[in-house]
Amino acid sequence: MASPMTPERFQDRFEAFRGEPQQVSGVWTLHAAIAALPGSEAVLDEQAPWALTFSQKPAAPPAPAAPGGGLDPRGSEEAGMAGPGMAAPVQPGDSYLLVNDRDEDMEAYDHAGRLLWKVPCLARGQGADTDWTQNSTDTPPGLYRLGQLYADYEQNPNPPCSDTAMAYGWYSFDMEELEGQEVAVSRAGIMLHGGGSACGWPRAWAPMQPLHPTLGCVRLHNADLRDKVLPLYRQGTVYVGVFQEKK
Repeated sequence: MASPMTPERFQDRFEAFRGEPQQVSGVWTLHAAIAALPGSEAVLDEQAPWALTFSQKPAAPPAPAAPGGGLDPRGSEEAGMAGPGMAAPVQPGDSYLLVNDRDEDMEAYDHAGRLLWKVPCLARGQGADTDWTQNSTDTPPGLYRLGQLYADYEQNPNPPCSDTAMAYGWYSFDMEELEGQEVAVSRAGIMLHGGGSACGWPRAWAPMQPLHPTLGCVRLHNADLRDKVLPLYRQGTVYVGVFQEKK
């Protein structure tokens, strides 16, 4: 017997598929279900109190800020985890990616702290889950900024098999440390990328390739890098907050 979703879980799943076919289908199904209920006219009335027009929509509450200002949208899921010690200095047009390696996901926020989307993600190395001090272990927690972009997919969407294509996938970004978190543990070269040598070829080049641990970088599905991260990168500065379990 299927387990019913809680309201919180329903909202989380609904927001995770923003703009996707799953959400559109869900809206039509929900509308039909409401329309079949007694008294649905009050809910589906164009002038119902909840049916505000876009121009009347209340402003989102301000996002929490760290001392000195900036965006720090961490939620209760990140309580007690090691992460950024400073807020992201976002400006209009910038965005913030919150990576929670325990939950294996990435959330994107605009400069005002509004949630844009949520996708699967790993910030996982090949070592103890609570160790980020050795080469190839988990991504060091802290605040980063996306730097140089390597758009391999745009150079050749159907490349021959190579170690680089397998390891990094469609797109890769340098992650520039903003808190000295790499230097502090004698690490360098942390990136955000797709691919996965463990997938083999051509699975590493698939749009939604399996996510395998890296040598300490942050990994997303190839298609999410292209469709979710890349538009934000080309719009403004993208900051990345990485959260890990404490030692």
